[in-house]
Amino acid sequence: MRVILTLLVYVIGTSYLPFWIPLVLAVIDTAAEYIGLRLMRELDPARQPGRYLVTLGMIAVAEGCYTAQAGLLWQHDSPYAKALATGLVTLTLLQLASVRAIHLPHAMTGWLTTLVFAIAAVLVEAFIDSPDAPSAVPLICIAGAAWFVLTTMRSNHGMHDAMTRDRQAAQAADRAKSRFLAQISHELRTPLNAILGLGHAELAASITPERRERLELIVASARSLGVMLDDILDLSAIEEGRTPIRPAPADPAAEIRSVAALYRPFFEGAGLTLTLNLAADLPPRAGFDAQRLRQCLTNLLSNALKHTRSGGVSVSAQRDLAGLLSIEVADSGPGVALDEAEAIFEPFRQGKTAVAGTGLGLSISRALARAMGGDLRLIQRPRGACFRLTLRLDPLPRAIAAPDTPPRAERLHFGGARVLIVDDIATNRLVARAHLVLYGLRCEEAADGETALARIAADPPDLVLLDMAMPGMDGAETLRRIRALPPPANRIRVVAMTADATLATRSQHGLAQGGLDGCLTKPLLPEAVGRLLAEQLSPLP
Repeated sequence: MRVILTLLVYVIGTSYLPFWIPLVLAVIDTAAEYIGLRLMRELDPARQPGRYLVTLGMIAVAEGCYTAQAGLLWQHDSPYAKALATGLVTLTLLQLASVRAIHLPHAMTGWLTTLVFAIAAVLVEAFIDSPDAPSAVPLICIAGAAWFVLTTMRSNHGMHDAMTRDRQAAQAADRAKSRFLAQISHELRTPLNAILGLGHAELAASITPERRERLELIVASARSLGVMLDDILDLSAIEEGRTPIRPAPADPAAEIRSVAALYRPFFEGAGLTLTLNLAADLPPRAGFDAQRLRQCLTNLLSNALKHTRSGGVSVSAQRDLAGLLSIEVADSGPGVALDEAEAIFEPFRQGKTAVAGTGLGLSISRALARAMGGDLRLIQRPRGACFRLTLRLDPLPRAIAAPDTPPRAERLHFGGARVLIVDDIATNRLVARAHLVLYGLRCEEAADGETALARIAADPPDLVLLDMAMPGMDGAETLRRIRALPPPANRIRVVAMTADATLATRSQHGLAQGGLDGCLTKPLLPEAVGRLLAEQLSPLP
């Protein structure tokens, strides 16, 4: 746009100057701009000083051509031509003081070139065209304008420099925060892996209903904590305004019941009731993000529990007229004032009856609901507060709509196949063993890469579960050395067992390129373990 406007200035100059003069100046100016911009791409002034000096020269040429036309217009007898010349010089000085000031040497080069040509134009008029005309006033004006522009350039450059330093500091702090969150997430997954893995193992072995119910609540709580850890990894995306939604086949009614079962003991402990009303028309399977649905319901039930002192809470779910899943959470608390109906959805905003909390639950739940094709609204009722959560349910093909039950130990058996578990943390090895023995697998353990390599070389197992974040020889180096062993040891199947969720999201092609045959993410889930074993090993009929 600036080049187009500059060419327009040269066209206007043909009104007072011979046509060929603005044409030649325009060609030289445009060529200098083009060459300068090309040379500035990926330019490192410290390593390419000659190329950098050429860019300064191109700026001097372009500014010289532009100001030369203004100087020629200044020689014209028409007062309009002199006004045009003054305006052109003013415009280029403003451009130098604003855009060019980001890089001060470029701005100074253009400023000095403009100043020299402007002074030359005034002196030429004074001593050649009009020797009797006073020249002091124009020179004083030029000097004043030059000083003002120079001061402005330095001020703007200082502002840009400070903004750059602040941005770099903020980026460094953001990188440090991301590393901290990733490390914390990795460390928290170790105890969570033990709780969730051993909880699933005990749940599979439990036969009494009371014991199974308690274990199911423990496992559900551990899964919720795993969702929070996943949210930590998604933090950067959320801060950028991108809410990660991962639709998958699930049973909406079962997800609602699981959240209600998790909160029912808390309501009963507070002397409150929790009523669940699910319509019969809810689909048994549909495509939606079950984790995000549970997160929204958790926020709503937690909010209702904090604000209800007597009575109870009812959760109703049905399909609305638009085909959306509609869930209403109504409590018998004090309710929400009409003037606060929208304010409570703002971050860090709480109503007049606020209790302990951050004030983020409703705002996060509304953002998630809208990202899932629905919304979260407050429905006015005569008594208490009622929140209506809606989200889109994607229909599934018949082949996918079948129940996606995880592989279970009694359905899959691998006839005593050998699995080597390589992890420096004994708890993780114990959890992996607890999952694997349910499938009839024989487990061996190694606490480091060196031990694993020795066992693989001596007697290759059928499958290796390899932790990727071990001290000393890490998983990547261990894998490289496994693939360097002589046959058949180098062809054994190796599956990463890691807390790095980014590795787990890589495509199968990307895993194969790295020498891996698959990936298990900590905390280990029984459905994920069973699915992977079915892919990597051949179960007995």
